[in-house]
Amino acid sequence: MINSDIINKWINKNREDILQNISNLVRIKTINSPPGGNEKPGQEYLYNMISKFIPEGDIDIFEVDDVENIRDSSLFEQEIDGVKRNYKDRPNIVASLKGSRGDKSILFSGHMDVVGVMEKEWNVFKDPFSGKIKDGKMYGRGILDMKAGTVSGFYALKCLKDLEIKLKGNVFAESVVDEELGGVNGTIASRLRYPNIDFAILSEPTNLTLGIETRGGSVWKAMVSETGPGGYSQKTNPINRLSEFVLALEEYDIYRNENLVFPNNYDGERLHKLLIFLFYSGGKSYLENASYVPVDGYLYFYIPTRPYTKEKELWDDFLKFMRKKSQKSKYLKDGLPKFKRVLRFFNGNITDTKHPAISSIKRAYDAFGINYREKAFPACCDAEAFKLISGTEVVLIGPKGDRFHGMDEYVEVESIFNLIKIMVYTAIDYCS
Repeated sequence: MINSDIINKWINKNREDILQNISNLVRIKTINSPPGGNEKPGQEYLYNMISKFIPEGDIDIFEVDDVENIRDSSLFEQEIDGVKRNYKDRPNIVASLKGSRGDKSILFSGHMDVVGVMEKEWNVFKDPFSGKIKDGKMYGRGILDMKAGTVSGFYALKCLKDLEIKLKGNVFAESVVDEELGGVNGTIASRLRYPNIDFAILSEPTNLTLGIETRGGSVWKAMVSETGPGGYSQKTNPINRLSEFVLALEEYDIYRNENLVFPNNYDGERLHKLLIFLFYSGGKSYLENASYVPVDGYLYFYIPTRPYTKEKELWDDFLKFMRKKSQKSKYLKDGLPKFKRVLRFFNGNITDTKHPAISSIKRAYDAFGINYREKAFPACCDAEAFKLISGTEVVLIGPKGDRFHGMDEYVEVESIFNLIKIMVYTAIDYCS
């Protein structure tokens, strides 16, 4: 029987060290900025942290293109919005604890990249990358999505090593690049390099529930180009067409959500909200375009889907609705905008809850008195790559918090420690 008290004592002894390293990492601006990203300084910090307790020979540092034939993978996405992705100086890190027999294996997975910040200042702490704590919450861009969860995986390895727990199976922790903004290629690289891992815990922000389902979908670009000279002589305006298209998108969103079908035991957010990210035509300010009616306009929108929905199925439904809607439209009756998918289509994922590792996770929750709940995760992520590339079963478990990708993103400090406890106990139970 696993002694949960020993794990609790180790957590209490290492609390400050854990929080300090997470805070330091949050202050490193590892922003994903396609076609590249600034993950390397964060990965270097992580390497310096884990090299104090993991032998150098058990730490693997590699770039996406170091993986042979990775760009031949059917899941590898070469471009984002027409621009070729660049992976130079964007390393993945994988650390391992080798078991005595290498039987069962488990991986704690997270990503180093974070989305950018739209605001110059935040409310709780002005610096969006502060990594500071107030009222039991640590704030900063990427703290919830997902540096707290990523670091937790490596501290789970440290706990196992410090406690000198001998396992039969191998335990891994990784930090991958390029997960945000439609990326999955960093995860694909790790799955191809480590194809024999049985099970993975992916530390997306689930509020300590088990995320047993992820959504599919993608982002599309709607493009309108009118004929004419522009300026005061322009007879037609792309803004009119796109504005009417926005209203049609709103109606399509209502229609789709009314017709979504869920399993009887579904637990999660049922609203699969269509989102509009960007709308532009003619410039950004009056000083930039004071007297010129534009001829081009663009709109970016995201349609979420149920897991395993086929792209053609979604798109056929979308076009059928839009064509019918446009027949009664003032500005769309002569033709819909042109469309282009700007990043990969996500298939989504459903966890096999009968996998033996799930039983180990349940025992971990029970051992520490944490409420166990299986729930659908209301977003896309890189989970699908685990099964599609390497056949690795995966579940999402991340700390409690809120406002990821938004202002005042935070994580509840105590939930970080609970996550590490769950990881350690699960690894012991499953890999013994």
